[in-house]
Amino acid sequence: MTKDTATYTTQLVLVPDPRGTHTDQERRAALDLAIKMSATLTDMTFAVERMNGVRQALEDRAGRLPASDAVAKRLRAASAAVDVMRKKIVATKEGGMITGEERLRENITDLYGSIIFYDGGPAQTQVERADAIARELTDVVRDFDAWTARELAGINTALRGKKLEPIAVMSRQQWEAAGQ
Repeated sequence: MTKDTATYTTQLVLVPDPRGTHTDQERRAALDLAIKMSATLTDMTFAVERMNGVRQALEDRAGRLPASDAVAKRLRAASAAVDVMRKKIVATKEGGMITGEERLRENITDLYGSIIFYDGGPAQTQVERADAIARELTDVVRDFDAWTARELAGINTALRGKKLEPIAVMSRQQWEAAGQ
């Protein structure tokens, strides 16, 4: 502590609430699961950012072409395909949580809250649900990566034919460099 020009120091010892009935092992298990879920939320955010980046680029390029142009129609169809994948992760109806629409993001944030606001260890069903959500996210990301591998080369060839810049998928390194 500092007051005016004087500095005071002392050692603090942090101890669990003596009224608590949960063991250190239970609290550690909850912390470990919360950290794991936090990493899943980060992966989820990155996945949505990548999808949004591709969708925005597709829409941008389509907007530079006449609406009746075959490439513009292809770009809009591609944007819609990416949006279908994104909607598996995030609720997209207007009104947010009020609509009752739940996707992976809403499920994991609810689960995360139930873990961190309870002093004891997680239930086995919570551990299993966290794992299931992570697997579901992995499936969506795998589908998006497969789609980009399958579709973007052809789309970029068509864009070059229209003298428009190709679309690139954001890498994890680019995302992290941007401060995410």
